[in-house]
Amino acid sequence: MLRDLLIDKELFKELRLRALESEEGENSQEEVELLEKAVFNRLKKKRSVKKYKKLGVSKGDLKEIIQLADILGLDVIGGPSNYELAKDHQEWCTICGRCCRESESIFIHKDELNLLLTFNPDLENGIIRNKLYPEHFELKDIQPCKFMHPETNRCAIYDSRPQVCRSYPLVLIESDGKAKNIINLRSTCNYSVQLVLEKSMILFDEAIRRLKEKN
Repeated sequence: MLRDLLIDKELFKELRLRALESEEGENSQEEVELLEKAVFNRLKKKRSVKKYKKLGVSKGDLKEIIQLADILGLDVIGGPSNYELAKDHQEWCTICGRCCRESESIFIHKDELNLLLTFNPDLENGIIRNKLYPEHFELKDIQPCKFMHPETNRCAIYDSRPQVCRSYPLVLIESDGKAKNIINLRSTCNYSVQLVLEKSMILFDEAIRRLKEKN
Protein backbone atom coordinates (compact mmCIF):
# COMPACT_ATOMS: atom_id res chain seq x y z
CA MET A 1 0.00 0.00 0.00
CA LEU A 2 2.62 2.57 1.05
CA ARG A 3 4.90 1.79 -1.87
CA ASP A 4 2.06 2.39 -4.32
CA LEU A 5 1.88 5.99 -3.08
CA LEU A 6 5.47 6.53 -4.24
CA ILE A 7 5.69 4.63 -7.51
CA ASP A 8 3.40 2.99 -10.03
CA LYS A 9 3.06 -0.71 -9.24
CA GLU A 10 3.85 -1.92 -12.75
CA LEU A 11 6.81 0.42 -13.07
CA PHE A 12 8.18 -0.91 -9.79
CA LYS A 13 7.87 -4.51 -10.98
CA GLU A 14 9.75 -3.66 -14.16
CA LEU A 15 12.53 -1.82 -12.34
CA ARG A 16 12.84 -4.56 -9.72
CA LEU A 17 13.10 -7.26 -12.37
CA ARG A 18 15.73 -5.34 -14.29
CA ALA A 19 17.72 -4.79 -11.11
CA LEU A 20 17.69 -8.47 -10.20
CA GLU A 21 18.62 -9.48 -13.73
CA SER A 22 21.42 -6.93 -13.95
CA GLU A 23 24.13 -8.14 -16.31
CA GLU A 24 26.66 -6.51 -14.01
CA GLY A 25 26.16 -9.39 -11.60
CA GLU A 26 26.84 -7.16 -8.61
CA ASN A 27 23.70 -8.13 -6.71
CA SER A 28 22.44 -11.72 -6.82
CA GLN A 29 18.83 -12.30 -5.79
CA GLU A 30 19.99 -14.30 -2.77
CA GLU A 31 22.24 -11.46 -1.59
CA VAL A 32 19.50 -8.88 -2.17
CA GLU A 33 17.08 -10.92 -0.05
CA LEU A 34 19.65 -11.32 2.74
CA LEU A 35 20.28 -7.58 2.82
CA GLU A 36 16.56 -6.77 2.79
CA LYS A 37 16.09 -9.07 5.76
CA ALA A 38 18.91 -7.32 7.64
CA VAL A 39 17.39 -3.92 6.88
CA PHE A 40 13.90 -5.09 7.87
CA ASN A 41 15.11 -6.14 11.32
CA ARG A 42 16.42 -2.61 11.86
CA LEU A 43 13.63 -0.70 10.15
CA LYS A 44 10.84 -2.21 12.28
CA LYS A 45 12.62 -0.77 15.32
CA LYS A 46 12.98 2.66 13.70
CA ARG A 47 9.50 2.91 12.21
CA SER A 48 6.83 1.13 14.25
CA VAL A 49 3.80 0.11 12.18
CA LYS A 50 1.63 0.05 15.34
CA LYS A 51 1.63 3.85 15.31
CA TYR A 52 -0.07 3.82 11.92
CA LYS A 53 -2.18 0.69 12.29
CA LYS A 54 -5.43 2.68 11.99
CA LEU A 55 -4.23 3.87 8.59
CA GLY A 56 -3.82 0.26 7.45
CA VAL A 57 -0.02 0.13 7.62
CA SER A 58 1.49 -3.33 8.16
CA LYS A 59 4.90 -5.01 8.33
CA GLY A 60 4.37 -5.96 4.70
CA ASP A 61 4.57 -2.26 3.89
CA LEU A 62 8.00 -2.10 5.49
CA LYS A 63 9.24 -4.92 3.28
CA GLU A 64 7.86 -3.23 0.16
CA ILE A 65 9.46 0.09 1.11
CA ILE A 66 12.82 -1.65 1.54
CA GLN A 67 12.50 -3.25 -1.90
CA LEU A 68 11.90 0.19 -3.34
CA ALA A 69 14.88 1.66 -1.46
CA ASP A 70 17.10 -0.96 -3.13
CA ILE A 71 16.39 0.31 -6.62
CA LEU A 72 15.16 3.90 -6.37
CA GLY A 73 17.36 6.98 -6.00
CA LEU A 74 15.80 9.44 -3.58
CA ASP A 75 16.65 12.30 -5.90
CA VAL A 76 13.57 11.38 -7.96
CA ILE A 77 11.41 12.57 -5.05
CA GLY A 78 13.56 15.56 -4.23
CA GLY A 79 15.79 13.78 -1.72
CA PRO A 80 19.54 13.11 -1.62
CA SER A 81 21.14 10.88 -4.22
CA ASN A 82 22.81 7.59 -3.34
CA TYR A 83 26.18 9.31 -3.72
CA GLU A 84 25.23 12.20 -1.42
CA LEU A 85 23.95 9.85 1.29
CA ALA A 86 27.01 7.62 1.15
CA LYS A 87 29.38 10.59 1.17
CA ASP A 88 27.63 12.22 4.16
CA HIS A 89 27.68 9.05 6.27
CA GLN A 90 31.12 7.53 5.98
CA GLU A 91 30.85 6.62 9.67
CA TRP A 92 28.65 3.72 8.58
CA CYS A 93 31.79 1.96 7.35
CA THR A 94 33.10 -0.32 10.11
CA ILE A 95 36.41 -0.90 8.25
CA CYS A 96 35.76 -4.64 8.26
CA GLY A 97 37.88 -5.01 5.11
CA ARG A 98 35.54 -7.40 3.31
CA CYS A 99 35.23 -5.18 0.25
CA CYS A 100 39.03 -5.12 -0.14
CA ARG A 101 39.46 -8.84 0.51
CA GLU A 102 36.71 -9.95 -1.84
CA SER A 103 37.07 -7.48 -4.71
CA GLU A 104 37.77 -9.24 -8.00
CA SER A 105 39.04 -6.15 -9.82
CA ILE A 106 40.01 -2.58 -8.98
CA PHE A 107 38.87 -0.45 -11.90
CA ILE A 108 41.08 2.53 -12.80
CA HIS A 109 39.65 5.18 -15.08
CA LYS A 110 42.06 6.31 -17.78
CA ASP A 111 41.88 9.90 -16.46
CA GLU A 112 43.05 8.92 -12.98
CA LEU A 113 45.95 6.71 -14.04
CA ASN A 114 48.57 9.49 -14.03
CA LEU A 115 47.50 10.73 -10.61
CA LEU A 116 47.68 7.23 -9.17
CA LEU A 117 51.16 6.62 -10.60
CA THR A 118 52.41 10.04 -9.50
CA PHE A 119 51.85 9.13 -5.86
CA ASN A 120 52.57 5.42 -6.31
CA PRO A 121 55.21 5.01 -9.08
CA ASP A 122 55.94 1.43 -7.96
CA LEU A 123 52.48 0.47 -9.24
CA GLU A 124 53.44 0.87 -12.90
CA ASN A 125 54.20 -2.83 -13.40
CA GLY A 126 51.11 -3.85 -11.46
CA ILE A 127 48.59 -2.13 -13.72
CA ILE A 128 47.04 -3.78 -16.78
CA ARG A 129 44.35 -2.96 -19.32
CA ASN A 130 40.85 -3.60 -18.08
CA LYS A 131 39.44 -6.81 -19.54
CA LEU A 132 35.98 -5.39 -20.27
CA TYR A 133 36.95 -1.81 -21.07
CA PRO A 134 40.41 -1.81 -22.74
CA GLU A 135 40.57 2.00 -22.81
CA HIS A 136 40.72 1.88 -18.99
CA PHE A 137 42.89 -0.04 -16.53
CA GLU A 138 42.87 -2.25 -13.43
CA LEU A 139 45.24 -3.58 -10.81
CA LYS A 140 46.37 -7.15 -11.42
CA ASP A 141 46.64 -9.89 -8.79
CA ILE A 142 44.30 -7.95 -6.55
CA GLN A 143 42.33 -10.49 -4.48
CA PRO A 144 42.74 -9.85 -1.65
CA CYS A 145 43.88 -6.27 -2.21
CA LYS A 146 47.59 -6.12 -1.48
CA PHE A 147 47.27 -2.53 -0.25
CA MET A 148 45.10 -3.48 2.73
CA HIS A 149 46.90 -3.98 6.04
CA PRO A 150 46.03 -7.53 7.18
CA GLU A 151 45.50 -6.49 10.81
CA THR A 152 44.11 -2.95 10.72
CA ASN A 153 42.29 -3.24 7.35
CA ARG A 154 43.64 0.22 6.51
CA CYS A 155 44.54 1.17 2.93
CA ALA A 156 48.19 1.90 2.15
CA ILE A 157 47.27 4.15 -0.81
CA TYR A 158 44.15 5.64 0.78
CA ASP A 159 44.78 9.29 -0.22
CA SER A 160 45.27 8.40 -3.89
CA ARG A 161 43.03 5.32 -4.11
CA PRO A 162 40.96 4.88 -7.30
CA GLN A 163 37.47 6.39 -7.52
CA VAL A 164 35.88 2.93 -7.47
CA CYS A 165 37.25 2.50 -3.95
CA ARG A 166 36.20 6.00 -2.89
CA SER A 167 32.62 5.40 -4.03
CA TYR A 168 32.06 2.07 -2.29
CA PRO A 169 29.46 0.77 -1.39
CA LEU A 170 28.18 2.36 -4.59
CA VAL A 171 28.95 0.73 -7.91
CA LEU A 172 28.87 2.70 -11.17
CA ILE A 173 27.00 0.86 -13.93
CA GLU A 174 25.67 1.75 -17.34
CA SER A 175 21.89 1.57 -17.74
CA ASP A 176 19.98 2.64 -20.86
CA GLY A 177 23.11 4.36 -22.10
CA LYS A 178 23.53 6.39 -18.90
CA ALA A 179 25.90 5.92 -15.99
CA LYS A 180 24.36 5.64 -12.52
CA ASN A 181 25.35 4.60 -9.02
CA ILE A 182 23.68 1.54 -7.53
CA ILE A 183 24.21 0.15 -4.05
CA ASN A 184 26.30 -2.99 -3.77
CA LEU A 185 23.66 -4.87 -1.80
CA ARG A 186 25.71 -7.00 0.56
CA SER A 187 24.21 -8.07 3.86
CA THR A 188 27.69 -8.44 5.36
CA CYS A 189 28.49 -4.77 4.72
CA ASN A 190 27.21 -2.42 7.42
CA TYR A 191 27.68 0.51 5.05
CA SER A 192 25.28 -1.05 2.52
CA VAL A 193 22.74 -2.02 5.17
CA GLN A 194 22.77 1.42 6.78
CA LEU A 195 22.47 3.13 3.40
CA VAL A 196 19.38 1.14 2.42
CA LEU A 197 17.98 1.61 5.94
CA GLU A 198 18.34 5.39 5.73
CA LYS A 199 16.67 5.45 2.32
CA SER A 200 13.88 3.22 3.62
CA MET A 201 13.15 5.57 6.53
CA ILE A 202 13.01 8.57 4.21
CA LEU A 203 10.70 6.74 1.79
CA PHE A 204 8.53 5.49 4.65
CA ASP A 205 8.11 9.00 6.06
CA GLU A 206 7.24 10.41 2.64
CA ALA A 207 4.69 7.65 2.02
CA ILE A 208 3.08 8.26 5.42
CA ARG A 209 2.86 11.98 4.63
CA ARG A 210 1.08 11.22 1.35
CA LEU A 211 -1.19 8.68 3.05
CA LYS A 212 -2.29 11.23 5.65
CA GLU A 213 -2.98 13.78 2.94
CA LYS A 214 -5.03 11.22 1.04
CA ASN A 215 -7.13 10.43 4.11
